Amino acid sequence: MYFFQRILCTSFAVLLICMTCLVSAVFADGKFVIKPVIETGFEREDNFFKSETQTRTVDTIYVKPGINFGYTTGKSLVSLDYSLNRLDYDDQDSVPSGQRSADSFNYTEHRADFNISTQPTDRLAMGIGNLFWKTRDPAGSDALSNAVDRYKYNMNRLNPWVQYQFADKFGLGLQYIRLTTDYTDDAPGEGEDIEENRGGLTLTYYLNSTTAFDLGYQAWNYDYDKTSVDYDSGQVMAGLNHQFNYFTARAEAGYHERDFDRYIQGGDIDSFVWKISLTGKNPREPVPIPKSSVYFALGSNFNDSGSGDSYYTTTRLDGRFTYLVLEKINLILKGWYQKADYEASTREDDRWLVSGGADYMFQNRFVLGIEAGREERDSNAAGFDFENNYVMLKAGFSYDLGSR
Repeated sequence: MYFFQRILCTSFAVLLICMTCLVSAVFADGKFVIKPVIETGFEREDNFFKSETQTRTVDTIYVKPGINFGYTTGKSLVSLDYSLNRLDYDDQDSVPSGQRSADSFNYTEHRADFNISTQPTDRLAMGIGNLFWKTRDPAGSDALSNAVDRYKYNMNRLNPWVQYQFADKFGLGLQYIRLTTDYTDDAPGEGEDIEENRGGLTLTYYLNSTTAFDLGYQAWNYDYDKTSVDYDSGQVMAGLNHQFNYFTARAEAGYHERDFDRYIQGGDIDSFVWKISLTGKNPREPVPIPKSSVYFALGSNFNDSGSGDSYYTTTRLDGRFTYLVLEKINLILKGWYQKADYEASTREDDRWLVSGGADYMFQNRFVLGIEAGREERDSNAAGFDFENNYVMLKAGFSYDLGSR
């Protein structure tokens, strides 16, 4: 596995050199897009800390300015989306003795997503992306997270990639991901820094213009800076993509094996893994807001980030549906469900969230929105249940300064 990672690192070093040489030639005679945005809002949660017994109502006020920058040519793209989000919390109940007040969690979130890609030939495409995120959201470091903490951390995800199509029917993709998670407070039990190195190789066969088969392999390593045991993972997946009418469907299945550097309770883990998804929108052509859209995904795998050697098999369902009424009101229904079956204990958690809302748009620049939802976790282990209801009001403004 380490040999595989070294090959990937060397390959992408060559890729970066090649991209540097191509920049001056490729990014000529393009156009700029600059779009400042700002959003502000209010949210009330009746169980802000997601506790089983000591529920506390907390109000959140946020102000989120940002900017979307783009530079495009016929075959290339550079984009940068940046936002700063100031979040202030206010307790609506008395603070129990020995517990932190909500305003001690006040902070400024930063998120910067940079991407550059180019297609120097008809068959070759390459690019690199980098996402930086300063946040308290545990799902930012692991999409299958079951945590409820609010520890602040910096996450940086670097992702160079290259794709090549040959023999008309076949394509080859190669990517490398370096993910670092750096917790601001290094106190015991308040987050553990992580370094991830991941390489991936995908071979695609295009049956026709609407159907494609692919076979992919990923290998990655998680390196913790404290007591959690490091591990190596390897995963092979076979997939099928099919487009029909307004929808794209995908089904994939494979095998995931995880080996730990030292013994942990439960030992090494492996499992059959799978995922099916359906994505669609009307119209299919790019528009600011589609008349309707749908996303559905159901799958099973392991969580990646397991500080304290806490790993589980998940079955997860995600869904989102939107519908535009009167060309002005965008109705949104979304939610997810996740079952976490822990490897080293008998603990099982069922956790879900469902919400509904509407965005009212006028003059193509202003948005007023409302959203309400409920999140719940039911566990067979004591102390992990919670219920949290919330309501949110928001207002947003964006302005396209134009292209040149």
